[in-house]
Amino acid sequence: MATTKQPVFFISHGGPDLLENKGLPGTFYSWFGALLKNELKPKAIVIISAHWQGKGRTGIYDVASKVIHLLNKANIKAEGKKYGNDHGVWVPLKRAMKSNPDIPIVEVSTFEHEDMEAHIKLGQALAPLRDEGVVIIGSGSAVHNLRELWHNMGKPSPKYVMDFDKEMETIAVGLTGEERAVAATKLNHHPAFRPSHPTAEHLMPFHIALGAAGEDKGEKLLEDYIATLAWGSYSFGLNEQHTKKSPYQTSFL
Repeated sequence: MATTKQPVFFISHGGPDLLENKGLPGTFYSWFGALLKNELKPKAIVIISAHWQGKGRTGIYDVASKVIHLLNKANIKAEGKKYGNDHGVWVPLKRAMKSNPDIPIVEVSTFEHEDMEAHIKLGQALAPLRDEGVVIIGSGSAVHNLRELWHNMGKPSPKYVMDFDKEMETIAVGLTGEERAVAATKLNHHPAFRPSHPTAEHLMPFHIALGAAGEDKGEKLLEDYIATLAWGSYSFGLNEQHTKKSPYQTSFL
């Protein structure tokens, strides 16, 4: 039986309070967990977290060995490392699935720099895993400005939050392939870039997801804003024959 090519996701992961969240974005993660466990049923999950930065290192057994091989083949130096799951992995996946005895999870670091093209190439190197039944997830944040978070709590999100989130949506949903990759490398020129990401480690998993997505069409699964955070989350290559659309999905205009 042929293995179904698995999709790619970019998710905005949030902090530990997500575990107790009863509204959005918490309910989105309940839907996302059901999608992973009950419909996609991947051989493994390879997840790239904004909270592990290095020179391209990675993590676990057969899948991890394949990850290391693919990265080294693409001239991205990688090695295995024993590393506990950071909150960019355990928070969203714990909220999504509660327990997960059946799906191995391999975490991969981002680079320690903000080179967007290099992160896209990292995603491109991982893309063959999809044909082997592996779901690839970039775990970061569409907008992540903690410096101004508490000052803006309880207020409408500043304009730059929505401006940058919408630019990401235009790229992820409105473009595909090389055109999308090129546009994504220019996000650091957007006027809302630095206010949205004082440091860009939470944006880099988006570029890795785009690289792994290739020519696959993107869909925005979640749009939500809290002060200076944006929760934009995307899928690439979801097959409508074996999955349901997110009830939180927005129409791209």
